[in-house]
Amino acid sequence: MLKYCGPKPMSGAFSGGAGEDQFGSFLTREHAAILARQVDLGFDRFLPRGMPS
Repeated sequence: MLKYCGPKPMSGAFSGGAGEDQFGSFLTREHAAILARQVDLGFDRFLPRGMPS
């Protein structure tokens, strides 16, 4: 989801060029990990009590 609605690569003289293309997926993955740690959607309320979290 972040790949399409997240930060867009820069263009012009200050763009990352080929390096940005290669490592952009790592940055997207890190953004997703940070969001996952910070946002609680409350799905644990719907899990049975015996399931590990």
